[in-house]
Amino acid sequence: MHKFAEKASIAALAAAKQNKYQGITKILLKNYKKLNDKTITEYAEEIGLDMEKFNKAYNDPSLKKIVGQDMKLGRKVKVRGVPAIFMNGRTVKKRSLNDLSQMVESELKKSK
Repeated sequence: MHKFAEKASIAALAAAKQNKYQGITKILLKNYKKLNDKTITEYAEEIGLDMEKFNKAYNDPSLKKIVGQDMKLGRKVKVRGVPAIFMNGRTVKKRSLNDLSQMVESELKKSK
């Protein structure tokens, strides 16, 4: 796991409180090799967040708890990386559009 993955996740949830989840997620993923405490703050400023609100949310223990619960669930269901795709409780390994379409069709046939 990336050294700053947890903090980046918390930052994304904090940004979501200002309806900027997609904006910060995009910049965090694009710059994942540069992530540290300083750059996370810089990226939050860059996308125009109210920094007082962001810092309050970022330091809210409830967000860290949410991320921790997500990580625990990920370990439980054996997520080995992100993005991860599951279909009816099974890990999807083949991710081409054709393979996914075939899997969906197969699952739909099983449900009939």
